[in-house]
This record gives sequence, C-alpha cells and structure tokens, in this order.
Amino acid sequence: MAKGVREREFQNLMIQWSLPMGWAFTAGRSLPRETTQTVVAVHLRDAIVRLNPGLIDGFDVDAVVEEIIATVNAVEGGLVRANEQVLRLLRGLKEFRDADGVWHALKVIDFEHLNANTLVVSDEVTITVPGKTSRRFDLVYWVNGLPLVVVEVKSPTAKSGWADAAREINDVYVTEYLWFFTPNVFAVASDGLRLRFGAAGAPTYLWQPFRSTADDENLSGQADVQRSVELLLNPATVLDMLANFALFDTSGGGVDKKYLPRYPQMEAAHLIHERVLAGGQKGLIWHHQGSGKTLLMVFAASLLLADTRTESPTIILLSDRTQLVRQTSGVFTSALGDAYFHQPATSQELRSLLADDVRGVISTTVHKFADAGKNLSTRSNIIVLVDEAHRTQSDRSESLAGQMRAALPHAKFFGMTGTPVSNLATDTFALFGEETDPGRVLHRYSVSRSLLDGATVPIMLDPHPVAFEINDQALQAEFDQFADDFDLDDPDREALSRKFGRLTSVFTNPDRIHAVCEDIVDHYLAGAYRNGLKAQVVAYNRELAVAYTEKINELLADLRASQVLAEVGKHDRITAEVNISVSDSKDEDRAMRPFQLSEAEEEEQKRRFLTPGDPLCFLVVTAKLMTGFDAPNEGVLYLDKPLKAHTLFQTITRPNRAWVSPTGFVKTSGVVVDYIGLAEEVQRAVVDPTSPKAGKGGGFVTDLSELVAEFRATFARIEDLLVDVDGLDLTVHGYESVRAINVFLDANPGAAEVFTKDYRLLARLYPLINTDKRVAKYRDGFGLFGSVYTTLFKKSSDEERKERLSELGPMVLEIINAHVHSFSVVASQEEALVLDAQGIAILKELLALVRPMPGKDDEDKTPPSAAEILDHIKASLEKGIEPGSAKYTALAERIKLLRDRIIQNAQDALEFLSEALRIARAIVDAEKHPNEAVVLDDDHVGVLSRIIHDHAPSGFSVMERNLAEEIDQVVTRTLARTWDNADARNRGVRRATAAVFRRYTLKPVGEPYDSTVAYIEAHYLVD
Repeated sequence: MAKGVREREFQNLMIQWSLPMGWAFTAGRSLPRETTQTVVAVHLRDAIVRLNPGLIDGFDVDAVVEEIIATVNAVEGGLVRANEQVLRLLRGLKEFRDADGVWHALKVIDFEHLNANTLVVSDEVTITVPGKTSRRFDLVYWVNGLPLVVVEVKSPTAKSGWADAAREINDVYVTEYLWFFTPNVFAVASDGLRLRFGAAGAPTYLWQPFRSTADDENLSGQADVQRSVELLLNPATVLDMLANFALFDTSGGGVDKKYLPRYPQMEAAHLIHERVLAGGQKGLIWHHQGSGKTLLMVFAASLLLADTRTESPTIILLSDRTQLVRQTSGVFTSALGDAYFHQPATSQELRSLLADDVRGVISTTVHKFADAGKNLSTRSNIIVLVDEAHRTQSDRSESLAGQMRAALPHAKFFGMTGTPVSNLATDTFALFGEETDPGRVLHRYSVSRSLLDGATVPIMLDPHPVAFEINDQALQAEFDQFADDFDLDDPDREALSRKFGRLTSVFTNPDRIHAVCEDIVDHYLAGAYRNGLKAQVVAYNRELAVAYTEKINELLADLRASQVLAEVGKHDRITAEVNISVSDSKDEDRAMRPFQLSEAEEEEQKRRFLTPGDPLCFLVVTAKLMTGFDAPNEGVLYLDKPLKAHTLFQTITRPNRAWVSPTGFVKTSGVVVDYIGLAEEVQRAVVDPTSPKAGKGGGFVTDLSELVAEFRATFARIEDLLVDVDGLDLTVHGYESVRAINVFLDANPGAAEVFTKDYRLLARLYPLINTDKRVAKYRDGFGLFGSVYTTLFKKSSDEERKERLSELGPMVLEIINAHVHSFSVVASQEEALVLDAQGIAILKELLALVRPMPGKDDEDKTPPSAAEILDHIKASLEKGIEPGSAKYTALAERIKLLRDRIIQNAQDALEFLSEALRIARAIVDAEKHPNEAVVLDDDHVGVLSRIIHDHAPSGFSVMERNLAEEIDQVVTRTLARTWDNADARNRGVRRATAAVFRRYTLKPVGEPYDSTVAYIEAHYLVD
C-alpha cells in the first residue's frame, strides 16, 4: 500500500525502537530475495550451518533449505494447520535425513542464545506472484530469513485505526498470500496511538494489547505503543512466544484454532515455571474473572512439560467441573499426542494413573479424589494447577481438597482465582499463597487492567426492585381463622407459619412471576436482543427456573414480542430453555426429571446459546452455569436470587466477557438486572481486600441508577446553558434547532467550551444506559446535542481534534455518527512530500504540464514540496488564462481549496499529486479551449459551494455550508452515472437532492428545496 508521510514517520519510529533490542535494519528492497519468495534463503542457509556444528557436515545443506522452504510454502489444510507444522519445524522438532540415511533434528533457530540468530527488521517488503496484485508489508521481522512477525501500521492522524490495519492483514494479505504467514508467530496492527497483536487470520476481537503488569496503568498514546513495541517485539519475547506459547487445537472435532497468550497469562506462566524450578511448593494467581485463567493453566503446563529440568513431571489440571477437561483436551492432544494426555473417567482410573507413575497431563475434577487414600504418589514433580481455587479448596482433611493433598503429599499446588476467599471455612491466601509473595499473591491481574486491556468489559448493575403490598393485619386474621377452623394447636400453627412464611412463598406468587418475566422480556427485546446479545436468568430454585422458562416462552410468543422480532428481522421466534441439576436418584422429584440433560444435550444447548444466529436467547438457571460458563455473547443477566460473597461475584461477572458480533457490534459493557436489591451486597462482593485502592464497586460494577442520575444532571446543565436560545424545542432534532444553538454558542464566549465538556460526558454515559426507560424522554435532545457537537468538532483546530479523538474513543464517535449527517472527522497536518519512484514519475508528468521539461541537470534534484508544486500550477494559470475571467476564478479557487483541504488531509503523497495533476490538466484544457466551460472533475466542489464560500452572509452556520457542499457532491456523483436520457438523469438528480434534504431533517418541498432545484437546473442540468 502507498504511504503517507505520517504513516511512514510512525513506521520509521517502530524501526528506531527496534534497533536497540538487537534487530538490524535492512530495507525491504535490499533484502537478498526475489519478491516471489517467502524466505530469505541465504540467511536460512547460513543459520543452519552456523547452528548445527559437527552435524551439518553430513547433510546436503541446499537440500535441507529446499525442504524447509517447501514446508513453508505448503498450505494444504488451511493456515492454522500449516502454521502448526512450520512452527514445529522452527522449534527443532522436525527431523531431516543425512547422506547416510540417518535422521537428525536440526536447529533452525537458537532459542537459548538470541544473538546467534540473524535478526532483521525490514520495511516495505513486497510479495508478488504472476497473476496476483503485488502487496507490500509495512514491516517484517525476520529470524534467520523466516518472516516471524508482520506489522501493518496506520497514520496516527488518519480516520483508520488499528482495527483497519488488522483487517487489512486478515482480508488482504492472508487471503492473497497465505503461505507468507505459515512461519508467522503473530501479526501486529497499530495506528500510532494503540497497538494490538493476534494470530494472523483471527477475528479482530481476539487481538490483544501487550503490556506489563509492572507498568503504570495510565500509560497511553505513543508512550504506550512504544512500550508495547519494546515488550512484544523484543527478540526474546518473539522467540519465547514461538517456543512456548503459540499453541494449537487441530485434533479434530471442531474448527482449527491457534492460541496466543495475553501478557498476564505469559507473565504468570513464567512465574509458575520459575517457582517450580526453584523448589517452591505453591503460589496464588489472582486474575480478574473472565480474563482467561483456564488457558493460563494450559500455557503453564506446556512450559513445564517442555523443560527437561522438571524431569518429566505430571501436571494435574484440576477443576470442580468437567468442562475444563473438554476445553483443554484438544490443545494437549495436538501438542503432545494422546499418549501424554489423560482424562480419567472414574476415581479408580485416576488412582491407577497416579499409582502407575504416569507422566504428562491429567485433566480431572476434584471430586475424583474422594477416598483416594494417603500417599497415592509421593513424587515431588507432580504439579497441581487448580482452576477456581476458591471453591472446593480448603485445608480440612475431610474435604475433597484435603483428601487430594493427603494422596499427593509432596505435590506443588498453584491456585487460579478471580475471587480469593478468606473466612472461617476457607482461606485461599493461606492455602495457596507463599508468605514471601506480596499479599501472598504470586501474580495479580487487576480488574482495572483487565478493563483497560479490553479483556473484560464493565458491569452495569440495574436495580429493578419488585414491589408488592401486604396487609399484615388481614393476613394474620385470615391465618388465625384458618387455624381455628382446623383446630390447630400452637406448635402446629408455628410449624405452618415457618414453612409458608418463608421467602419462597413470595417468589412463587404467580403475579410476581408474571411481573418479573414480563419485565425481563421487555428489557431484553428493547436492548440486548437488537445487538445480537443473549441473556441468562437466575431463579430462586429449580421449580421457579422451570416456571420462569415457561412464562418467558409464553411472553415471547405473544403479539407484542412478535412485533419486535419482525421489526428487527433476525428471527420469527426466539426461546428460553432451562438448565438445572437433576439427579438419577430415586428420591428425585418426578416433576423435575423431564428437564434432565445428558452431557451431550447440555453441550448442544450451550453451543446453540453461544451461536449468535440461533433462536435460543435465554438460559434459565438456579445454580448450574452461574460459574465457569464462558459465554462472551451474553449481554445481560437477570438476577432474581439472593446470593452472597464469591458466589455473587462469580454470577454477576457472567456478562463481563468482551465480544464483537458478526455484524460488527462491539459489546462495551454487561448488564446485571437486579430484582432482589443486592446493590450493597454486590459492593461487598467485588471489593479487593488486599488492594490499597479497594473501594466501592471494585472498579468494574456500577449501579445504573447512579449513571442515570448523572446523565440527567448533565443534561439539565446543558438545558440551563441554552435557556436563552429563542424558540428552542429539544424534542425537535432538526436543521433549525442546530442552527439556533450554533448561533448562540458563537455569540457567547466560553459557552461552546461548557457545552462541549458536558456533551462529552453525556456521550460516555449514553451507551451504558440507552435502554433504560428513565432516559427515553432525553433521546431527541441527546441527538440534537450530538449534531451541535459535531459542528463544533468540525471547526476545531487540528490539535484539538486529535486530543478529542484520543479521549472519545470509537463508541462516542459511533454515537455522534448516529445523530449527524455526512460529517467526517480527520485531523490534518501539512507535510513535505516524500516520493518513491512512482511518485517521481507522476511529478514529472505534472510539471511537464505546467512548465517546460526539466533538463538533464535537474533530473536528480530533490522533489519540490507540495506548496512549490501549487505555486508552479498557479503561475502557469496566471500565464495562460486571463485573470478575472470566470474560468480563472474557478481554477484559482480550485487551487486554493487544494492547498487548504487536500494537502492537509492527504495521507498519501501520491493522492496529493494525483489531485494536483487533475488541476494542471484542467488548466491546459482551459488554454486549449478558451470558450468552453471548465470541468471540475471529481473534486465535488461546485458553484454553490464556491458562492457560499465567497459571499456567505454573517451568521451563516457550518451546518448550512455542509449542506451546500453535500448537494454539490451528490449532484456531481449522480451526473457521473450513465443515464438512458436527459429526463431520467434529471429525475435521478432531484431524487438524490431530496434524499440529502431528508438527512438534514429538511422537507424536500417549498423553500429552500425549490431554490436548490432551480440552482441545480441552472448550473448542472443544461440539456
């Protein structure tokens, strides 16, 4: 892709940051490779000879290089499988046959001595094959001639961001040149303000930042990107990722997957590894719920198994649920084969594995250690990695955890948790934490870091209290009468009071069930459903879970729900299903048995819930799936059950997983709708007791009522500010209202600054509360304020825009765009032109049009700046066309606009040159045909825009200027189409103009529409 100056500048910065880390720079065009080649063969050959002394003499080195290149270029089976095979080769696990027919593993990369490798970073690396469009990678990091990292960058001042760069890698480079990515460890995308890395081809929502938990959380912008480059693109990190952390699941039974670690997973896995090598016995890993602790265990286990110093350990992946076994089996089967991964089906099978001294990975549940006995295995290189360490782990000898520890007396135990517990029954800190670790925590990944990284999203607590009235005296009188009628004595009366005076009686009330379920359905259809999100309902007990499911399905089938479904257009019908524990025991309630799910049925149910397009939208539970169920597309949890402490914490974090829908909707928060009134209990549950910043909400749970109150107060401040705007109606989001507010803000110094500050706060709050009925009446006013804000934004200076862009983030811009029309937000900066060979060719053509061809002595001179080019064009205009003529005025204005607009907004030197070339050609045509009207090409600046620019009356707003400019644009675009006849063309132009008026909430009848049509007929429709 062609580069603009700022993009190149940032690209060069990344190279500068890379050099001190050991990378040597070689320009892409100077690499000793053909553009059709993936591998720099000469570097690869030299490395193989250098890294295999005493062994390589028995090989035909060129044949080895050819075999490696052939493996790199083979893409059968898809990228993930090809990538797995090539990385296995790079890890030195592939054997080659020497001249005597003996097989040997050869080193391709030295993982122990980084400087023994050839480390090169290159820019503008071209790849091409006959019949395909050639592409250029911005940066490629090569190790021994193999492209391990590909980087795509965007300008810090461009509209496009890191996600656009990532999509370019996935949708263009990977699609067209798949084989270039078979050696790829990871790809990087950055816009200069943010940096993300991911597996090439993986969806952008899986791309992650790379930071350090030791750094300041507030690091942002270019400083954050530089630190990310220093951490992620350090040769040690790249090779560590290659050797230990790029894992695959290609064992069959699903889509092939490649797993890369988040930086806290990488840090924690190394700490576990180091603790084991140092002889330590335990460690507590405290990572925020939803940030990937299960995968952390997989990475840690892989690291331990690969190190010969651990002497063939046995790694036990322990959970209190069977899902962990299924989640991890594919990764280990791909990495180790079936022989080294074990999933004991019974307690007896688990005991046999341990008694037989089996090595590798055993994935099991804590329940299988029941009655295991003492000293089942006394080895010290048994490492137990415990998921959700706060739940089934205690130091009591009779507990399951106590029995496990008695069976494995010398094992090492590492606990993973998002909610460590410290109470009379369980103390996670004492059980897993070393006293020498700060706060008894080996590694911490905080809530705030998780939110900052986008690993999780914040939770909004939305109280929906269920009110009811009760007449105590009448109830007591009726009960007494009932007891008298049946001649009940006092003990019987007390027994009945206790049994039926419990909370269950309130929850099972049919009117309450209907009210709660109706609110659930209305709330869901108004918000989460429209964005493709799904919902979980937590009921008080199993019977109520069944009752809620039936009532929700009844409501989903009624006319009101059907109308919403028809409006959205995704489904004809959506459903709820129940997921509860139902046993096979003879004492099981017969009424519950129809709801018993087999393991396969439960997995199928969860699969349908996790599938965005599937009509299963609600799962109703009471205990199951409240913890340990990872559903990123769950947007809202309806909580109608009293919970406490860590169980409450685990439950309310169900909707906190980050997610991007197939249509591009970005989940920015999860919602917990609380029917119980658990706000205070939630605040206690989420507080980090060891954090110096511990306080209300733990940093990620916010009471929605507080946000609504803040929104209302802020909206009221803007209303007060605009109280003197005559005739302003905040319920009318139209052209006249926007214009009136703009005129007022222009006339009152300081008012625009106050308005901007408050609107930006509204814009941050709105996406979090927009489905709340309490803000419905503010929506028109918020939309109106958004249009006003955008006109102010468009008038801002370049530096102000850049600063606001970095603060607002994509969600706020999305909101702005939803309420305004045809505005663009682009920071600008005039730059000197930096031209490559193609640019020089265009420049010569351009200058040939406006001045004599340069002589030989001028061939090698430095290319002129943009301003110099325009000066040459303007001089040619003054020389060839009579000043003061209509044609001169039109072209001079065009040059002025190019100077003011195109140079400043151009992200590409060639874009500017192409625009300048069209103007120069227009001047030449004007000289040749003095009596013909000037053609304005595709500049889209017509006569109306120029008249307004030159002759606009005072008080003429930016909104009106934009309307004029858009009318010119839409007319010229419409005229560019091929029409059957003049009448069809004229009708098409009028329809397009009417559409513009409607977008500006102006009626396409009467004034100013009639005058606009008259203007168009006079200046455009000349046939």
